[in-house]
Amino acid sequence: MKYMGSKSRIAKHIVPIIQHYIDHSGAAEYIEPFVGGANVIDKIDAPSRSGNDINPYLIALLSFMQRGGTLPDGISYEEYSAVRADKARFPAWFVGCAGFLASYNGRFFDGGYAGIVHTKAGTVRDYYAEARRNLIEQAQRLESIEFACKDYRMYSGQSTFKNCVIYCDPPYKGTKQYTNSGRFNYGEFWETMRQWSESNVVLVSEYNAPDDFTCIWEQPIFRTVDNTKRVPTMERMFLYDRGRS
Repeated sequence: MKYMGSKSRIAKHIVPIIQHYIDHSGAAEYIEPFVGGANVIDKIDAPSRSGNDINPYLIALLSFMQRGGTLPDGISYEEYSAVRADKARFPAWFVGCAGFLASYNGRFFDGGYAGIVHTKAGTVRDYYAEARRNLIEQAQRLESIEFACKDYRMYSGQSTFKNCVIYCDPPYKGTKQYTNSGRFNYGEFWETMRQWSESNVVLVSEYNAPDDFTCIWEQPIFRTVDNTKRVPTMERMFLYDRGRS
């Protein structure tokens, strides 16, 4: 599914790493507290898979597809604008459909209406049609995933939260965030990762991390800023190192 910050381009690299920890730890559950477009969790094999996100419209859309829902063939600029202006008038899944599939780069209305675009190369792209087609194809891989709308901090303090492999893909520090992300507290996030690591395997994607987290994988990529600009970055995955804390 098209989503800002999606791991779809690097999933082939990070999924085997995550799968290795699941297979060798005997984990009872795999959890993604920042499931986003579900472009990693849909490729993971685990006894139980849970995908959570703070955006209720995202979870509604993914759950809708799980139930065999049918996406509209198109979303006009007028429909897009109406949903953006008054989300309460529409079903939550349809708000997610318009916000993620019809917004540029899956930015949930922040990126503006994508629609049909004439590229510099002289071709014509229908961004909504592409995103719709990708999500329909992905839907078959969403079966058995338990989706829920949760803030990642809702897990804190749960005594039964043990023997899990947890993959976190939080809003990256220094990058544009979704409106509903608010002012993400990075200090609180990394402290939570330390606590979870006491009885779970916790893997985190970010560009950088505190000194007591070890980089176990990195890959140079280009990050899309807007429809005219791409900037080079280094994607990394980190694991907490208790010996350096």
